Amino acid sequence: MNIYSDIDTKATAKNVDHFLRKQLPHIMLRCGRSITDLSSPKLSLAPVSTSMRTDRQETMIINAVELENVVQAVHNSILACSDISKIILMDIYIHQYTVDRTLMDLPYERSQYFHKLKPKSLVEFADYYDYWQSKCKVNEEDKLDLHIYKD
Repeated sequence: MNIYSDIDTKATAKNVDHFLRKQLPHIMLRCGRSITDLSSPKLSLAPVSTSMRTDRQETMIINAVELENVVQAVHNSILACSDISKIILMDIYIHQYTVDRTLMDLPYERSQYFHKLKPKSLVEFADYYDYWQSKCKVNEEDKLDLHIYKD
């Protein structure tokens, strides 16, 4: 894979959908957050503090900080997306609205939502997520390329 590799849009959209539906809620819980925290225009990253630290507690704090970096990268990625993509991502994955409820927020037909808008939103998220993982200092071993490339 190089920077000019062709992206399989359908497979990438499916991969991002899995990440946002299955992995992200688990990540949010592991750092003591609710998925709806991502709907805030400004995500508060309050530091974790403890008066007495054991090795296990220190490990938990370090893991929580690493998870917070991932959460911040997701948050920034959603906010960087176009307005239509942001609505789709927030409505479906954060607020967990139905497609019919989301379509009320969009000036498009149902067929356009499934064939064009949602896949475009998911690929756009993947593009921004690549960028924001580095900016939010996600550890190299924790970085995730959500793109699926054509052979």
